[in-house]
Amino acid sequence: MNGRGPTPGPRAFDARGFGTFHHLLVQIADATYRPQFAEACRAFGDLVWCSELDDLAHRAMAPEATAVVVDLVDAQGAPTNVVVARVREARPDFPIVLWCDRGAARERSLTEFAAAGVSAIVFRDESSLEGRLLSAITGASDVAFRQLTDQAIHRRVPIALAPVVRFCLDQAHGLPRVEVVARAVGLSSRALAYQLKRAGLPPVSTLVMWSKALVAAYRLERSTESVSVIARSLGFASGSALRRLLKRCANETPQALRGPGGFGWVLRCFERRIGKTARR
Repeated sequence: MNGRGPTPGPRAFDARGFGTFHHLLVQIADATYRPQFAEACRAFGDLVWCSELDDLAHRAMAPEATAVVVDLVDAQGAPTNVVVARVREARPDFPIVLWCDRGAARERSLTEFAAAGVSAIVFRDESSLEGRLLSAITGASDVAFRQLTDQAIHRRVPIALAPVVRFCLDQAHGLPRVEVVARAVGLSSRALAYQLKRAGLPPVSTLVMWSKALVAAYRLERSTESVSVIARSLGFASGSALRRLLKRCANETPQALRGPGGFGWVLRCFERRIGKTARR
């Protein structure tokens, strides 16, 4: 059975375990909440549990870290807003989510956390906890899209050609011609085509189409935008054209990609495509 319906197929679990390529740093005062959180955020892949606030602040500086989730206090009762402020100062666009008990939040002023720079507050008793956490983490900043795709590029694309793939991803909302991409990276169109072929990478037109698929999958998972709206913003004449692209690239429908792990699955398909013959 294709897609990710009520009973997820192998693709869903595969994407959830592999497709996000980043670390979600989590600090929870009461360790008994870890299973609940891990289940709600299974789409993120690697969770790094941080008991020490200094350790969390240190790990948050690494490029592999794309979000932080903190409790109101650490295991010793020390408030975490201080470490939130440290991380926010160093990484202004970094998603930082406060996940706490509603009752405890009423007893402690949340204004300190707002001033420290939390991106969102999610209570543990929220209905649809998974959706709220995923929305708060991935929706806090589009920095996650760039970091995740940067990591895929680093693994699969020769260093000299990484700016080519990055430019295609950044220009996915248009349809950059080969000469435009070549000029952006300081090559002639002929030289660029030769370098891509020599490295075993697809041509610019294919990279642009994959870029559109990745942007579409990211927006499908993290927003409620309609397929037609996303399609038009990416330069497609209709939602049907975008559906055909996603089917061709990831063998999935837009509806299936709205579920947790959807973007991760398309990113993995992209890595497979550019990694078939590419050489570093």
